[in-house]
Amino acid sequence: MPSGPAQAVRPGVYAPILTPFRDDGSEEVDLEAFAASVARLGAADVGIVLGGTLGEGPLLEREERIALIKRAKKALADSGSSVPVIAGVVGASVRECVVQAQDAASAGADAVIVVAPAYFAFVYGKDRVGVQNFFTAVADDSPLPVLIYNIPFAAGGIDLDAQALIDLSEHQNIAGVKLTCYNIAKGYRVALHVDSPEYKARHPLPFLVLPGSTDYLLPALIGRQHGCIGGPANLYPKTCVKIFRTATEALKTGDFELLRKAQELQDIVTEADSVINKVGFLGIKTAMSIFVDEKFAGGFRRPLSSPGDAVAKELQEGLAKAFQFENSL
Repeated sequence: MPSGPAQAVRPGVYAPILTPFRDDGSEEVDLEAFAASVARLGAADVGIVLGGTLGEGPLLEREERIALIKRAKKALADSGSSVPVIAGVVGASVRECVVQAQDAASAGADAVIVVAPAYFAFVYGKDRVGVQNFFTAVADDSPLPVLIYNIPFAAGGIDLDAQALIDLSEHQNIAGVKLTCYNIAKGYRVALHVDSPEYKARHPLPFLVLPGSTDYLLPALIGRQHGCIGGPANLYPKTCVKIFRTATEALKTGDFELLRKAQELQDIVTEADSVINKVGFLGIKTAMSIFVDEKFAGGFRRPLSSPGDAVAKELQEGLAKAFQFENSL
C-alpha cells in the first residue's frame, strides 16, 4: 500500500495522451515531441494518462513505458505544471500488472489505471467475484493508487456493473474508475456512494468517477461525476477545461445562466466529438496533425495504421468550429 502519492489524483479533465512514433519506418517513440505535447496539456490544466488505448499502450515495451513516465514528469516540472500523471497498466496477469505498477512508481507516476486482461476473459470474465478479485489483488500490491479502466470492448467483454464498482471503491488503494462503457446512470450511482459523508470518513483517498469521453462531460458533472478522461481533450483541452470549470461553478452557486454557458460549450464539444466517434479513435492522431502540430501525433505502431485521406478530409471539415473556438481561448 502507498504511504501517500506525491500528487494525488483530483477531479478534472484528463487526456489519454498520444504516443508519437517516428514516421520514418523505425516506429521509435519520439520523446521530445511527447514532452512538448505533455507541456501543452499541462499548461491547460489537463491531467496526463499515458500508455492507454489512445497512447497505444499495449504496443509499448517496458523500457518505453518507464521512459514516457519520466519524460512526462520532467516536462511538467520544467513548465511549472502540477497536473497528475496516471500510467496505464495492461498486463496479462496480476503479477505482470503489479510489476508495471512498481515500474510506474519508480518512474514517478502519481497513480495507475488498470484494465482487466482480455485474453482469458472467456475463462474468468463471467465470474463477477473473479473479476473483482483481479482488481483487488493488483491494488493490494500496487505501490500507487489504482484506477479501474472499465472498457468492455477491449477487455474481452468484461463490463463491471455499478454494484461491483461500489464494492471495489471500498478498497483503500482503489482511487477511481474510467467508464468507457458510456453508462451515465452507472456513474451516477457510483458517484452517489463515493460522495457520501460516510464514505469519505472511511477513505483517505477520494474515489473519482470519470466518464471515458468528453462528449457528455456536462451531463456527467450534473450526475455527480468528477470530470472525464477523454481522447478529444488532446485536441481542444482549453474548451474541455472551460466546460468543467464553468459547470462546477454553476453547480456550486446555483447560477442557471452559468449552467447555460456550460451547455453551449458542451454543444461545441459534442458536435465535434460526433465526427471523431464516426471515424474512429485513431482519427484523433490525424486531427492532431491537421489542427495542432504534426509532431505531437507522429505515426502509428503496427499493426495500427493511419485512417487515410478520406478521414482526414472529414475531420478537417467537422472539427473546424471546435478549433475556431479553442484557438480563441
